[in-house]
Amino acid sequence: MKTFDPEQEPHAWGTFEDADALRRWSFERRTPEQRLAWLTAALELAYQSGALKPRRPDEGSLAS
Repeated sequence: MKTFDPEQEPHAWGTFEDADALRRWSFERRTPEQRLAWLTAALELAYQSGALKPRRPDEGSLAS
């Protein structure tokens, strides 16, 4: 695996290692709040499109 400089944007084309370096570079430049916002938006889109179904607890497991 190639090493990369977090201060310098890696190539956006080329080998699989270049693409992997770009993904890692992009991830490290985001704050936890930005990562959470992206995940929330992706989940909302998946639910709205029907790609994911909301998880619901079993009716029987709630009875005491």
